[in-house]
Amino acid sequence: MIVTRQRRKPFPWKRFLLPVVAIALVLFALWWAPSRSVVTAGPLAPAWQAGQNAWNAVAAPFHFAAQNQAITDRNRQIAALQTQLANAQNAAQGKDKQIASLQQQIDQLESQAAAARGSAGAPRSSLPRPAATESAFAGPAGVTPDVQKAAQYWTSMDPENAAKVARRLPPSYVARVFAQMQPDAVGAILDALPPAFAAKLTQEHPDIQH
Repeated sequence: MIVTRQRRKPFPWKRFLLPVVAIALVLFALWWAPSRSVVTAGPLAPAWQAGQNAWNAVAAPFHFAAQNQAITDRNRQIAALQTQLANAQNAAQGKDKQIASLQQQIDQLESQAAAARGSAGAPRSSLPRPAATESAFAGPAGVTPDVQKAAQYWTSMDPENAAKVARRLPPSYVARVFAQMQPDAVGAILDALPPAFAAKLTQEHPDIQH
């Protein structure tokens, strides 16, 4: 028995050559501007329009999905911006309330300081007795609720803003407030105060911890 070996047939490249050349010519015609204008506006315009309509009908669901995704992303961004705006407005309102409270406290202290200066120029017989003076400050140390509240406010404030408030007040009152605060917070406010005011404050009240 004789077995003959069959040769393997080569791949028929020539069979695919004409379709590839035809597709390349069509793509070139659509890419080249003069030929594209002939196709879209010349005798082949009806066929081009029909093909374009068919393609739009097939691709419409994909365009709709893309538009829905874009709308969803835009709504998400709008919601995030609205949340940031609401937080900023709440923070601004809190700052305004804090500033209004501090301003009211400053006005009260300035009124008390003005009254104290007026009483200092009055006759000795009209001055209050020491017992009454001490009772106004709830003890010799002068730790009143206003002082404690001011200490809490100044601790929570920025040192520069607290320094702006402190330099408008009498040094004795500022010293009483500093006595209720932590040394690091006092040191930060002293660094933000004008050097002349800070020097006067530490000279008159050497117990202030810097």
